[in-house]
Amino acid sequence: MPVSSAKSSDWTFEHKGLEWVADEERRGESRALFWPWAGTSCNVILVSFGPYVMALGLDWHVAALAAAVGAILSFLLLALVSLAGQRGGAVTMVASRAAFGFHGNKIPAALSYLALVGWETFSAVLATLAARTVVHRLDPDLDTGPIMVGVLVTVILVTTVVGIYGCHVILRIQKWFALAFTGLSIGYVVLTLPRISFATHGQLSVGAFVGGVLLVANALGLSWVNCAADYTRYLPREVGKRGVVGWITFGGAAPAIVLMGFGTLLAAGDPDVAARAAHDPVSALSAHLPTWFLVPYLILALVGFMSGSIIGLYSSGLALQTVGVRMPRHRTVLIDAILIAVVGGYVAFAAPGFFAPFQAFLTTTGVVMAAWTGIFLVDLWQRRHVGYDRGALYSPVGGYGKVNRAGVGCLIVATIVGLGLVTSPDPHIGPLLGYLFTPAARAGGLGSSNLGVFVALVLAVVGYAVAHRVVPRVRPTAAERAEDRSAERVGVTAS
Repeated sequence: MPVSSAKSSDWTFEHKGLEWVADEERRGESRALFWPWAGTSCNVILVSFGPYVMALGLDWHVAALAAAVGAILSFLLLALVSLAGQRGGAVTMVASRAAFGFHGNKIPAALSYLALVGWETFSAVLATLAARTVVHRLDPDLDTGPIMVGVLVTVILVTTVVGIYGCHVILRIQKWFALAFTGLSIGYVVLTLPRISFATHGQLSVGAFVGGVLLVANALGLSWVNCAADYTRYLPREVGKRGVVGWITFGGAAPAIVLMGFGTLLAAGDPDVAARAAHDPVSALSAHLPTWFLVPYLILALVGFMSGSIIGLYSSGLALQTVGVRMPRHRTVLIDAILIAVVGGYVAFAAPGFFAPFQAFLTTTGVVMAAWTGIFLVDLWQRRHVGYDRGALYSPVGGYGKVNRAGVGCLIVATIVGLGLVTSPDPHIGPLLGYLFTPAARAGGLGSSNLGVFVALVLAVVGYAVAHRVVPRVRPTAAERAEDRSAERVGVTAS
């Protein structure tokens, strides 16, 4: 499967699921990796992230800087994780078995699956709410129900079809989505320019700045880091690693920095936008638009939501296989689509609230993914000279064992500590978090700073680096390589 997109074969159906990608199956260049991650950041909702960071008490230019740092750092982590795909030829959650063991890895794989499905549902719901907002503006008396259903079905159908076809088509579609979003965004920015302001009203606070960085990092790169290697496993080994890291980081961070920076200027010029964005960002960002641009705005929103959902839907199917669901990849995508339709439909049409539960979901999964990222990157670094053992990745009796106690133990400890240092406004989940804060810290800026995400990452890095060592292995013989291929076939079935 290619990484570049110049040939008609890029439109073919991807038959691989968890299987190893051999060297002869690889081709492409690192610059093609710009598009899939640029697509995830081409989302109008990111404009509202600027006001979210400003709400911590920061001036617009400080908030924009914090947002930029958070975007760059988070996508840099994602880019580093993606190197495992190029090095090992396996998807992210299969490579993760080296750090957690064949069965122990099912814990982070299951959490990864839930996180990805949550993001896909979030995208589908926001697309549906965007349709309701636009239709209500165009005709307040019109019944929005049928149109909302139509949009929900369309988003799920498009993302499912692309996800079923696989990485070949995703890389091409993401490029088109990103270009279409850029064109529509220019129109949105031009119409919004009269409402922005360069006036300063906030203050400089180190704690608030760090909180802004962590908030953005948690919502951007750390939300996709668990599927990073899924899009590099077909990249030839000889492609420069600096290019891979650079193009992925640039692709993910550049659109986000522009959109969030513009959002800070919009919030500085119109404080009401910032207040409304906390409850309904889609409606808040369209309130000032002329009627004639509402339909392009809806298209702008749908393109962004579908782009992010496609990335998650493809990788969540692979994560489900890694957990142990024995069915082809394209069928796992269908399972995800059904879940999104049921949960997304309930949230969009029947749930009493949405943003507080989603913020809680984002915070808790962010802590877990930060801990997993720290362990995964340390393990990847420790294997920089030995690589991955192909047979061990696909067999519970291989060299990585059934459970790597160092990896699983560090994940559990880092997650417990991290969840004790984050808070949430959700009345059901919020009381279960932040148990390591004092009452004053919990109610103040420290409680809303997402400190636990950073602490979980650091604890995981330090803990795993101390507890685990990689033993260099002897280069396998031809007979051993044949056994590895046999173990892979058995392991994929066992998964």
